[in-house]
Amino acid sequence: MKRCLFIINPSSGQRSIQNNLDKLIGQLILKKIVNHIDVFFTAKKDDGYYKALKCKETDYDFITVVGGDGTINEVVSGMVESNKTIPLCILAAGTVNDFANYLNLPTNIDGICNLINNFNTICCDVGKIDNHYFMNVAAGGMFSDISFTVSKNEKKRLGPLAYYLNGLANLPSQLNTNINLKIVLDDVNVIKEEAKMFMITNTNRVGGFENIIPLADIQDGLLDLIIIKKCSLTDLVALSKDYILKKHANSPFISYYQAKKIEISSKQDVIIDIDGEEGSLLPVTIQVIHKAINILIP
Repeated sequence: MKRCLFIINPSSGQRSIQNNLDKLIGQLILKKIVNHIDVFFTAKKDDGYYKALKCKETDYDFITVVGGDGTINEVVSGMVESNKTIPLCILAAGTVNDFANYLNLPTNIDGICNLINNFNTICCDVGKIDNHYFMNVAAGGMFSDISFTVSKNEKKRLGPLAYYLNGLANLPSQLNTNINLKIVLDDVNVIKEEAKMFMITNTNRVGGFENIIPLADIQDGLLDLIIIKKCSLTDLVALSKDYILKKHANSPFISYYQAKKIEISSKQDVIIDIDGEEGSLLPVTIQVIHKAINILIP
């Protein structure tokens, strides 16, 4: 039997898993999957990071995080920073849960019990942006600020719909977004683009949308950069249709690159979204850490 640390964000957007945590923990003990569980509740930003950073790896066989992409980011950051090799079990309880959905992680009690009992793992890449880490995405430009401008109450009440309503309400100003970017790939390839937005991803899911970056792979040792170029509203509508038809990768309004290191700068003030949380302004340097963390998978 195994020993586990639960790191739980009680204010995550969706509470379906959280409302059944007592039952889940009871089943894990009753089925003799685990014999010891410590529970830690986050109360403020970075609590999950510091708990994962400072806990002793020898005290546990694995760590479980309960929360959304931001909470997962904190725990992953703490584990990577402290070079922990024990697996992480992800119980998605956020608004969108891009990373957990990419891995098809279970959300019901039986599925979670099987996940932990089988103890299958995958060693995943992690992105590093200056002194921060990300599991899923770092983005800037059009619509990239929505995830940290929508209130927690709206997320709890409306779920993912809160993001879409916010985007529609701010559509005119979002459509006026244009950024002059200078990008350096792997210290060699220099690119200059006028863009609506850009995303550096580790998976193919962003903002609840699947297969935005079809070639993204969390084990390939590469980051995927996708840029939506400056274009008109009509062009954006055409691009949306291409996405529905799974042809967007070939759109003339898209630039796509893969690299181990990506430097992005702009003379404009551009805030970076890091796994749904507000990050720093450009310029930034982003690198991949190949196979940096072990994750439990079905």
